[in-house]
Amino acid sequence: MWLMKKSNTLFACAAFCVLTVMQVYAQDADSTNAVACLGKVVPGARVSKLAAESLSGTQCIVDSLNVARGDKVEKNSVVASIKGHERAKSAVERAKAALAVAESARDIKILQQKNLIADLEGTFAQNQKVIDEKDPPRREREQLEYEQESLSRRISQAKAMLPLVEKNETAIVNEAKTALKESELAYEGHFVKAPISGVVVETHIRVGEAVGMEGICEIADTNSMYVDAEVYVSDVSKIKVGDKAEIFSDALGQERFSGTVTEISNFVRSNRIFSTDPGAYSNLRVVVVKIRLDNPQKFKGLIGSQVNVRILTDKA
Repeated sequence: MWLMKKSNTLFACAAFCVLTVMQVYAQDADSTNAVACLGKVVPGARVSKLAAESLSGTQCIVDSLNVARGDKVEKNSVVASIKGHERAKSAVERAKAALAVAESARDIKILQQKNLIADLEGTFAQNQKVIDEKDPPRREREQLEYEQESLSRRISQAKAMLPLVEKNETAIVNEAKTALKESELAYEGHFVKAPISGVVVETHIRVGEAVGMEGICEIADTNSMYVDAEVYVSDVSKIKVGDKAEIFSDALGQERFSGTVTEISNFVRSNRIFSTDPGAYSNLRVVVVKIRLDNPQKFKGLIGSQVNVRILTDKA
């Protein structure tokens, strides 16, 4: 009996050991079906340095700033104006007036040329009528015929001049139109517009200050949020577009968020996100994998923050 109980106990211990080994193996197997790495939260689209056009090579000074941090902006909305826009507006008005003058002068000169042709043709027709109907004396007829020859030459010359006058006046008008367009572009250059719709995540300037290297502000499209994950080169072959991922960090608490791999870079670079582990290498070669977050709302205030990433791969 004692031997039987002892053998049962040994059997139970052996079974427990086998089960424990199987569980450890299963955990290891699960870990081999995921790639762990670090990542950085980024918006779907971002303008990190919204700058102003350098006008006439001079430094741009902000005359008005229409946004503040946290403001929502629409594409092409005016973010700021540059000092000097009043003078630029006056230049536009002068260019419009010059164009109006050029167009009036064109119409007048073309009309004058057409009237000249009409007057010459009228005189020619009147003389011809006298010659044909009244049968004037020989001396008068010769004088009229000589005048007709002169009129004929002048009519031909006037008609040949008409397209040249039209071309010349049109060129003057086009030049005035170009000047107007250039002045309008110069005026528009005094207003900095948002190239995308999004949220102002940072401003770098105040009214009256010159625009520096940091630009005026930063705008991000937070409707879609991503994580740029740095995957070691040795692990890239395990990942494909469409793989699911888990994102977590201390800033997110205990909750884990899901995402999907949307892009795998074709370029290898040194890692730029450094682990807090002092024993980790800081010059490893990595490939950036872009992951679209399924719940972008949770990450709008975490742009640029570091997160932990676990990309789930297919089982072998």
